[in-house]
Amino acid sequence: NPKNLNEILLIYVYANAHSHAYENLKYFINQAVRENDNVDYYFILQQVDNKPINISSMPLLPKKTAYYIQHENKCFDYGTIGWFINNYAIGNPWKKETSSTNSNIKVNLKQYKYFIFMNSSIRGPFFPPYFIQLVLEANLNYYWYSVFLRRINKKVKLVGCTISCETVPHVQSYFLATDFTGLSIILKPGNSGGTSPEGILACYPTKDHATINSELPISSRILESGYMIDCLLTKYQTIDFTKPYNRFCNANKNPYNDKGLENTSLEPYEVVFVKSNDLVFLKDARDKGKLYQKWMEDVKIYNRSSF
Repeated sequence: NPKNLNEILLIYVYANAHSHAYENLKYFINQAVRENDNVDYYFILQQVDNKPINISSMPLLPKKTAYYIQHENKCFDYGTIGWFINNYAIGNPWKKETSSTNSNIKVNLKQYKYFIFMNSSIRGPFFPPYFIQLVLEANLNYYWYSVFLRRINKKVKLVGCTISCETVPHVQSYFLATDFTGLSIILKPGNSGGTSPEGILACYPTKDHATINSELPISSRILESGYMIDCLLTKYQTIDFTKPYNRFCNANKNPYNDKGLENTSLEPYEVVFVKSNDLVFLKDARDKGKLYQKWMEDVKIYNRSSF
């Protein structure tokens, strides 16, 4: 990579909106965030009542490639990502860059090959120990994100953990990965894909507005542009969601609800990240993820290396 620039931009929106958020953030940073993993990480901290969050109370980040940014908690995830791009980024293909240099600028979007957007409603990454062992022994140039980014190609431009057909087929927005082509489609001004004229990354006033104008149109636009969407669920491998008969997948039900996918609950080792918040109908995968986490921590504590 020329000039040692990282190829991946990851924006993580943190809101301490439920009792699992902080632990979700901490687990992700401990398990995934490394200085030499080809990623620039920006953790946007959503403030409560516009009060700055004490950074020293947050998990420690690698010095050179991961940063905390404070933001007033409005706009929901994708409006907040839009705020970050408008205020801290250059390289938006739809915007004429002014020659004046803004001292806020932290990123040039054109530097990056891939973009990952995620939030603190999920716990992960989870991988089976045999997979981790295989990757280490094979000396593969694999990172936690490789299982997502390796799926992006000339045809597939949007990848996540799960796809839902609730309303319309869409990659569920708690974790999205795309490339520069996909990002350009998302950033395009106007109402294509069924969003409002303000665009996908505008600031919307309620969660329902954000779902209708941000989450759903991201996938609709990718599909309307002639590309595919993809996820890690075994059930949806190589499915063409532009075809009308695939629009009603899973009887239009949300797969991450308990027993929400053909009467089973999500498996953390299948989808890598699972919802982890206080909602009572999201208990199964959350508890299984926490159990895997405990077992892996037990391995370290008891140092079971005698075989």
